Amino acid sequence: MTDASASSATPQDAAPPPGGDVERSEAVSAGVGSGLGSGIVAAIVAPFARSVGRAAEFIDRAVGRVIRRIYQGASVVPLVLGLACQSTSDPAQVAPAVPSVAPAPAGSAAKPEDTGPRQLGKFTITFYYVIGEDEVTAPPAMVAANTNRSATGSDSTDLAAITPDQVTLYDGSRNCEPIAEVSKEFASQLEVQGTGKLRDGRVVNFWGACHCDHSPCFRVTRAQWGTAGSGKPLQPFRTVAVDPKVIKLGTVLYVPLLEGRTMPGRRPWGGYVHDGCVIAEDTGGHIAGSRLDLFVGRKGYFLGLSGSGGSHAWARQVPVFDGTGICDRNGREVTRKAASI
Repeated sequence: MTDASASSATPQDAAPPPGGDVERSEAVSAGVGSGLGSGIVAAIVAPFARSVGRAAEFIDRAVGRVIRRIYQGASVVPLVLGLACQSTSDPAQVAPAVPSVAPAPAGSAAKPEDTGPRQLGKFTITFYYVIGEDEVTAPPAMVAANTNRSATGSDSTDLAAITPDQVTLYDGSRNCEPIAEVSKEFASQLEVQGTGKLRDGRVVNFWGACHCDHSPCFRVTRAQWGTAGSGKPLQPFRTVAVDPKVIKLGTVLYVPLLEGRTMPGRRPWGGYVHDGCVIAEDTGGHIAGSRLDLFVGRKGYFLGLSGSGGSHAWARQVPVFDGTGICDRNGREVTRKAASI
């Protein structure tokens, strides 16, 4: 009994080594002693020791994998990451959070920067004016008419006036009522300019094609400078004729080329520095596409706007802008707005 008691007390006092391997567990169980008691203890302790050894081996491997993944930047489950942090003294390297950008609210798209007036394109500027009959038609030429012999029998030479070819201008608005007899040259210039002043002071405007004996027809107007195709009076240096397919009638335009130029003539029609503002109020049979025809009043004013050699080449391919926001229109007057560009 004494030996058996000593043998049975030994395994109760001896604790199995933590994390020990199977061989050491089996050695402990073998050291218990022989006999039935020893066999029972060994049968119980051996499986437990194997389980402990396997668990320790599994934990070792799992911790190793976690540490390797951390150094490789791979994401791990928080629980395993916790085990890895407990199993190593090195701090875990966590990638910084990527800041999230909130989407812009609907309708808050950035507006384009205001770059100034809207350019309508580049235009060639031409000029028209009121053509005076006395500016075109020369006085009748005086030639000698030799009658060879006078009634008294003495030789004499008389001067006879030879009248140039004449055409009749008709009023298309009054059922082909004749207006005046003029030279062909003046009639031709009148058709080109659209407005003319007769010797008697009357101002006539282009009316259009007609079925009278001479076409086109004209009409007499009381406006000092004639009327535009829109029916409004022409204004020197302010009215421009346009192609309505390109620029709508009534549009206020800004022409930088005119700004700063002194207009020829006297006030109120000339003699001032232009501000670049004009208005599209007229049309013309020869005005098509990218062309502006600026009304300048008189032929002398047209010549005053010419450059070197009497050329108007300076007015070709001119940038033209929408005058909204730059020019003011007050009735028939068009002027530059205060505080505009």
